[in-house]
Amino acid sequence: MNLPQFIRVDLKAMTIRSEEQKRNRPSSTVDHMDGKLILQGTQGQRGWTMLIDEDTGRLSATVTADGEGFVVFGACTVLP
Repeated sequence: MNLPQFIRVDLKAMTIRSEEQKRNRPSSTVDHMDGKLILQGTQGQRGWTMLIDEDTGRLSATVTADGEGFVVFGACTVLP
């Protein structure tokens, strides 16, 4: 899928950015619910959803398109 190793989530700008691949994608939805941060957006013909546990930093994400789907797991850290 050619996913970057690291991404930067900017909640103020509502974007997800990859420094290494120079990609910047807008997030259409940012929501907080029960200690979870939920982001959603689109890229081309794909839709994605990302859930970040605000206490542990654990991340789960899905990417879907016509006839395909991916599940991604990771971890987040807060940048200064």
